[in-house]
Amino acid sequence: MNGGADGGADESPETVIELTEVNRIFASDPPVHALRGVHLTVRRGEHLSIVGASGSGKSTLLNTLGLLDRPTSGSYRLDGVETTGLGDSYRTSLRGSRIGFVFQSFHLLPYRTVEENVMLAEMYGKPSPARGRGGRRARAMEALERVGVGHRRGFRPDRLSGGERQRVAIARALISDPALLLCDEPTGNLDSENTHSILELFDELCGQGMTLVVITHDEVVSRRASRRVRITDGQLSEVAA
Repeated sequence: MNGGADGGADESPETVIELTEVNRIFASDPPVHALRGVHLTVRRGEHLSIVGASGSGKSTLLNTLGLLDRPTSGSYRLDGVETTGLGDSYRTSLRGSRIGFVFQSFHLLPYRTVEENVMLAEMYGKPSPARGRGGRRARAMEALERVGVGHRRGFRPDRLSGGERQRVAIARALISDPALLLCDEPTGNLDSENTHSILELFDELCGQGMTLVVITHDEVVSRRASRRVRITDGQLSEVAA
């Protein structure tokens, strides 16, 4: 496979991510080719893991998928929208409405309740007229119930276990009803029991139709996905089941 995990284009409405011949070159002497001719298609409801060593291009790919960086060349369609030519404000709006981020560090505000932490996520995006601002609390509670921590709504993060804090972070990512949940080492700060719990939650979310891309170096986490790709020297290849 020439630099890609899926060489064919897919314009189906069931396609959430479509990278075509994506390159990212950082200007230096010599130039750094962080991504090389990357092709990747991820369909709605798929659970994909991306594994790779430090320096493999994993972070650059994460930033590209999350609309935090632009490819030097190539095409990136997110939920049917070609993103590479969009202005910064539109990219920011698209990122806020269509991508939910989950990180290794939970990034919860310590002096806010669980419910408030989830509600605050909508402050970074403009709610659609159909959603409005009035239902923010109800949407936050729905997201918390969805990940199994609705009973902790009034707690502050320091009273939660690591697994519960990550569930709150996932609820925060889900409140905007994103097309894609982009997870960067989501179990990196968790013990084995809480890791298992979060992986079971991921299975449930995929069963509900959520699209997950999990970037990890952990083989246990990687093997839980329905599909795996590896990044090496900026190139993707499929990993056999």
